[in-house]
Amino acid sequence: MAFEEFTKRKGKFTPQVSINKSGGFGLSSGMHHRYEIDRYAAVKLYFDKAEQKIGIKLLEQETDGTFRLKKRADEKGAYFSAWSFIEAYSIDLNKYAGKYSPIEIEDPQFGKLFMIDLKSKTTS
Repeated sequence: MAFEEFTKRKGKFTPQVSINKSGGFGLSSGMHHRYEIDRYAAVKLYFDKAEQKIGIKLLEQETDGTFRLKKRADEKGAYFSAWSFIEAYSIDLNKYAGKYSPIEIEDPQFGKLFMIDLKSKTTS
């Protein structure tokens, strides 16, 4: 058998994306653990204005139009600032700042994305 010892008894493993009122996005330690965030350097964002959904694509390298992904120590999550994205789509942070449970999707045009539905905010 190939047992693996579990040692992170107090670890958090629920993937969440948070948006704060200053246009910053946070990826929870649960996202960090589940999706090996240390492998990535940047994110590309997509927006469906009609559905009020944001797509987040993790990228191994920064390129034009991406946001630098900053990782917290000890796999405690990651964050990036995307004020220009928030402004470009007039996203009301007084209404939409909060925590979201991302859904992993495979978009035919953009590939693997983490989609958050702004209408499904869990907390502020």
